[in-house]
Amino acid sequence: MLYSQQQGNPQGQPLVLLHGWGMHSGVWYTLLPELQQDFHIILIDLPGLGRSAASLPGCYDLASVTRLLAEVAPASAVWLGWSLGGIIAMEFAQRYPERVSGLITLGTSPCFVERPDWCFGMDEATYSQFEDDLAANPAKTLQRFNMLQVQGSSTARADLKSLKQILSEVAPTPPALVDSLALLRDDYRSIYNATEHPSLHLLCDQDMLAPAAMAGALSLLQPKADVNVLAGQSHVGFLSAPQCLAERIRTFCL
Repeated sequence: MLYSQQQGNPQGQPLVLLHGWGMHSGVWYTLLPELQQDFHIILIDLPGLGRSAASLPGCYDLASVTRLLAEVAPASAVWLGWSLGGIIAMEFAQRYPERVSGLITLGTSPCFVERPDWCFGMDEATYSQFEDDLAANPAKTLQRFNMLQVQGSSTARADLKSLKQILSEVAPTPPALVDSLALLRDDYRSIYNATEHPSLHLLCDQDMLAPAAMAGALSLLQPKADVNVLAGQSHVGFLSAPQCLAERIRTFCL
């Protein structure tokens, strides 16, 4: 089974937190103190990553990932997913709608790679080179990826230091990095179109991976969702500004 742990107020609003690619649930360490009074927090390490390293499915696709999540997830909760975790949370809501009371995505894009009709992703050549580099040298490639995640932030140096510390706690294994990265190549606009749950999509105006410029496009994909942009934050802005994210979560949930 996947690694999970519970924190916060057992009587509070259940809140599942899903991390992004290459990381583990330790990435939320600055956010937890801001939420523990009001929320019953469920932290889950995604398959093959963090302390779920032994739970690597034979076929790393959304069906397998959500099936494993269903084994450890609460009966009902608000789900918050960061980056790739946002796509996984939305897919979980499609497959287990009764177990999701609301959705929050943070720094999540329906297409992390460019399409002819989607200009907000990484270009194909750059992404393919990233795949090749990851296969050849996972540690160095992950380090470069972390530098991209903090880019544009006034706290970039401190955020990069935090990411290094988090990864040093539980380093991801190369097979899990390669298998889970494949999920970032697909087009998930149909999931946005199909989502009926109350939803909040948070973008960050300094994000290089899920640019805030796509806010209008997200609103067209899911007209009933709220789409907000967090000023001055990079892809990992919540590390140094957890109060801002916590306030958005409380406003949406409580």
